Amino acid sequence: MSQGAPAPATTLRRAMGLRTAVSTSTGLAFAALQYLAAAGLVAYVAGDSAWISIGVAGILAVVAWSFFGELNGMFPTAAAIRRYMAGAMDDRVALSITFTYLSTIVLVIAADAFVVSAALTHVLHVPSWLTAVWTLALLGVAVASNLRGIKAAGWLQDIATTVVLAATLVVSVVALARSGTGLHTPLQPLHHHSGAGFLESVALGIFLYSAFEWVTTNAEEVRDPKHIHRAMLIAVGILFVVCATMTTAMSHVLTHAQLITAYPQLSLGQRAFGAAGLWIMTAVTAVTALNTFNGGFITASRFVYATAREGSLPPALARLNDRAVPWVPVLGLGAMSFVVSVIVEAVGGSGWQVLVAVGAALESMIYAVAAFCVLRLRGRVPDHHRPFRVPLVRVVAITGVVVFGLLAVVASVSVGNRFDPVPLAIILVIGLASAAYTVRVVPRLQAAEAARRAARPTRRRPPRTPGGETSPTVPPSVS
Repeated sequence: MSQGAPAPATTLRRAMGLRTAVSTSTGLAFAALQYLAAAGLVAYVAGDSAWISIGVAGILAVVAWSFFGELNGMFPTAAAIRRYMAGAMDDRVALSITFTYLSTIVLVIAADAFVVSAALTHVLHVPSWLTAVWTLALLGVAVASNLRGIKAAGWLQDIATTVVLAATLVVSVVALARSGTGLHTPLQPLHHHSGAGFLESVALGIFLYSAFEWVTTNAEEVRDPKHIHRAMLIAVGILFVVCATMTTAMSHVLTHAQLITAYPQLSLGQRAFGAAGLWIMTAVTAVTALNTFNGGFITASRFVYATAREGSLPPALARLNDRAVPWVPVLGLGAMSFVVSVIVEAVGGSGWQVLVAVGAALESMIYAVAAFCVLRLRGRVPDHHRPFRVPLVRVVAITGVVVFGLLAVVASVSVGNRFDPVPLAIILVIGLASAAYTVRVVPRLQAAEAARRAARPTRRRPPRTPGGETSPTVPPSVS
């Protein structure tokens, strides 16, 4: 290290305010894929009433918010998901589920890159390989902002998310206002549709809120731990308003041919502002990549860092730079996201629809797991400090396990509006790979980490977090 160079940080810094927590929670959920998911949702229910499915999914998201609110309050750390899952079930099962869940971020980023590439190719009439370069540039911006620290990444997230949400809402409202006709079936979702279709629409609607809970991994960086709980609830409200308005507008003003493209938002922009609207939504689509990439790196890198800190991933992933950023996970996520995005681009066709289904299934699955953990920990550690408690916990948690579990199954075997087991197969492959890593590799990593700690000089007791918990390096054994 050169003389005068800042030393690497040893802990994350509390520099994230409520605004950035909200933009991170909302922006990570509102990817370019939202436009395709919203357009695809219309196929399951009577067009103008698709907002009802989004509303039901939003209510379920609030239920999920209550689960994460209680669990994150108990364990306000970057490794919260590891700690409450390890306390509620066998640690090997918990770690396998956790690694499978982590794949959601990479899949969303990769699919989002495909949507951006498809939109730019359509508008600019350039070869797809050239838009891949654009994707790489956007990933580079997100990586660079993250490496500069949580404040720089937070500012980028605030600006990008605000631009995307505001522009999408304005375009949707103007398109509806200029349609010249009233809504057709705004309160009849089952008009010429089945109850099974409505259930599938709700499962897909869950995807519109997916990843809003990932902001919990920033628990060690917010100035006030309560910001996490508040930010998630605000994000759900914002997502409902924007997604419901956008879906209603799409179902009302777009044709079936426009709805099934990889860029329905461009047609929506044209209906609102003509040729100018096309370019507006092209720019907005590009910006969605920034808020998704940036938000994904802000959150997922902290989880990887915390998991490596406990010894379940290689120790290099737990290194922080002088700006308190886990730089190895940020670079690794950027590279992995680009590789997967290239694969999605090469597959083409309905590949993005498969990833939407995989994401919806994994999100519903983790919501069911969170409900289970809330119920299990109420019995195992009833006296643990809980700043927020789920009301009527037995009824709400059991209902959550059943409903989210059912939605996970439905989403895992549905692509578009047809039966397709490919998403389930992908989830099983990821799950088996995660289980194999957990069984074969993790014990060796944890043994090596334990040996390193034993060789270190004795240090003072770790500081206590605002939730009253110490910050251990391994999940507690909750019996």
